[in-house]
Amino acid sequence: MPNDSTIAQCPVCKGDINVGEEHKCKHAGGRPSEYKPEYCESVDKYLEENQDEEVEVVKQRNDEKGYEMYDNKLKVRLPTIEGFAKYLDVSKKTLYNWRELYPEFLHALEKIENEQKERLINMGLSGEYNSTIAKLVLSVNHGMSEKTEQDLKISGILDVGALFDKSKEK
Repeated sequence: MPNDSTIAQCPVCKGDINVGEEHKCKHAGGRPSEYKPEYCESVDKYLEENQDEEVEVVKQRNDEKGYEMYDNKLKVRLPTIEGFAKYLDVSKKTLYNWRELYPEFLHALEKIENEQKERLINMGLSGEYNSTIAKLVLSVNHGMSEKTEQDLKISGILDVGALFDKSKEK
């Protein structure tokens, strides 16, 4: 057992592993997914390939007069953990397992999450993305939510003791 390694339990096979070192699980079934350190670099390539792009679409066409009017639309390619799993041909659960086992892979997945969050905020605010969808994804994937604060003013005399006595009766 190496002195410099931290021992942890593999979330997949429940065996002991040295954190940060390559580990092959003993699977009960299915194709085992082997982690490769180059997957961290694959994140950068995935992000590069998943940039939004402006595309020209036909807005109006008049065949009699022989003209077409075009409009620019944004083809959204929002990076997601699910999309990266598909890109690597593994399951989303496998990515989450690797994230727990390999600190460098955790950092790589955080790049995807940070890029997604930044785009949703900036493009949602600018109106380039549907603000309702942006708000939903920010809420679900990034824990952001709307908060409303209210001040409550009570006028008159409040008998706090009476309130507690009534709550005991129930």
